[in-house]
Amino acid sequence: MTPDTRYAAGCMQTKKMADMIVEAHKLYKYFSSPHSEQTIKACEDVSLSIEEGKTLGLVGESGCGKTTVGRILLRLIDPDSGRIRFQGRDLERLKEKELRPLRKQFQMIFQESSSAFNPRMNVYDALKESLKLYYDLKPRELRERIDFLISRVNLSRGTLDNFIGNLSGGEIKRLDIARVLSVEPQFIIADEPLALLDMSIQSQIANLLLSIQQEKNISLLFISHDLRIIEMLSHTVAVMYSGRIVEYARISVIREKPLHPYTMYLWNPKSIGFFDRLPEGGCIYKSSCVLFQKQWFPRECSSTVPELLEREKGHYVACHFA
Repeated sequence: MTPDTRYAAGCMQTKKMADMIVEAHKLYKYFSSPHSEQTIKACEDVSLSIEEGKTLGLVGESGCGKTTVGRILLRLIDPDSGRIRFQGRDLERLKEKELRPLRKQFQMIFQESSSAFNPRMNVYDALKESLKLYYDLKPRELRERIDFLISRVNLSRGTLDNFIGNLSGGEIKRLDIARVLSVEPQFIIADEPLALLDMSIQSQIANLLLSIQQEKNISLLFISHDLRIIEMLSHTVAVMYSGRIVEYARISVIREKPLHPYTMYLWNPKSIGFFDRLPEGGCIYKSSCVLFQKQWFPRECSSTVPELLEREKGHYVACHFA
């Protein structure tokens, strides 16, 4: 297989560049642990791309590096190395002054939406603040825009005078979505946006995101460990483990025919049957890998990091024995 046919976590070479709104290539981000000399490899050799108007679901267990990838894509944190392109522009090469006008085009819905707001501010002022960053609106225009945003996310007009600290979790999440929509972005990263909500509110917010995407042709990176929501919202899925992308494919392929042992485990937890602490090096998943055990602990798994390669058309896996 030639390098041109390789695919690293969704950066599909066969796709036209014009179809992609966001592309990342070989992102690395390491953190130093404050309590030890250990280096945390939060993001290692991660490449991905997102089509216009489509959703890429980024799935993996807590601590695997999903949020770090999302924050790097928005330049909320800088990668140690790698390239990020938004609509063909290299974001990592832009200075903050050059980047600021672009920020209205890509926004983030936070897992802890309350952290995005001052709890002592009322709803109207919070939305007014975000609008005035990018638009010069007259008072009447501002009021009409805020009324529209409130109705769009199914909040009552009576909440406009409420303090944000007095809102329920579901109301704050809707307000966070309204804040994001206020600047009309083309790309949204939703970082575990449903994790702290009950089931009925989760479904309402998920349906809201779907309808907004269809109306505005917005591209989404949806970060979650909830496979039910990932299946509901995503067109393609990237599976992340310990800082690396280990499998990428259309959601129907991932659901019906996963090839990586970790993906198999996520969709069917009963499939795991092995766990041991093995030395570092080689495949990051070998300590929990059923295939590693069935193949009688082959040397290549312990010595060589598997590349993310196309095993079937459009289906990419980082595993020696997939």
